[in-house]
Amino acid sequence: MQPVASNAADRTALRRGLERHCHWACAGILSYMSHDDLIERIRRRAWDPARRHDLVYVPLDWLKREYGESIESRIHHTLQPLRENGSVTQLSFDDPIPDHLIEAALESGATEAVKYFSNVAHEPPYPPISHADLLACEERIGHELPELLRRVYTEVSNGGFGPGYDLLHFPVKDDPVPHRHGYPDAVEIFEQDPVVSEALGFPLVGAGCTVYWYMSLTQPGNPVYLWDGAGWDFPEEQSPEVGIAITVPSLADWFDDWVNGHDWYTQLRDDTTAKPSTSLEGDALDEPPF
Repeated sequence: MQPVASNAADRTALRRGLERHCHWACAGILSYMSHDDLIERIRRRAWDPARRHDLVYVPLDWLKREYGESIESRIHHTLQPLRENGSVTQLSFDDPIPDHLIEAALESGATEAVKYFSNVAHEPPYPPISHADLLACEERIGHELPELLRRVYTEVSNGGFGPGYDLLHFPVKDDPVPHRHGYPDAVEIFEQDPVVSEALGFPLVGAGCTVYWYMSLTQPGNPVYLWDGAGWDFPEEQSPEVGIAITVPSLADWFDDWVNGHDWYTQLRDDTTAKPSTSLEGDALDEPPF
């Protein structure tokens, strides 16, 4: 009878193993399918040149031709070519620079921006990365990224859209990606400060100065944190977590908020109606408008 009992035990163990495998496989498929709608909505906004950033830049001369001088009330700020091989943000209209050299910042999805880009193809700001490059990045950080983020990078774009200074890019083998907005790739930032990465997770977005969006690699749902390094003292005295200003419950919620145009930064302003100063000088003008 012992051989029969052994075979029965083996069959039971095999059945339970198959059940566990099916459970996790089905859960993975359901998770993948549940993100299909969100991925499509992310793609629609990320591929739309009039909506992929918090602010969209349109030539000032075109705006004035189409809408007249009154359009200035709709402009957040302007970019003017005041430096060789670069530009600097200007927050007034007093400079005698020709309008055709000036880029005007409008709110994402502004009617004027939609009209200006109406004949521009909707396509990824950057080519999505390959699964091989994604796996190489995961190997470097020692973590598997959540499926939603993996799909964003492999199906939508290698960064180049989103809040702040955009979703950070991933390194691509044999095709170095230059720094964008002064930020290195997400993996390099993760490796630069292991104390911060261990506490907060993986960097998603550089939001200006010492502000970043981080995604937890360990918490259920992968909460996303808006973190200001200026609010953190020293590692031996405080945890980097003291610099967290906003917590979004999950990565899916964070992307969904962005797709729907949610402005997290208004939560951090004491006076949301205050206009930015026009007396900024030098590199201070390169800081983000929030």
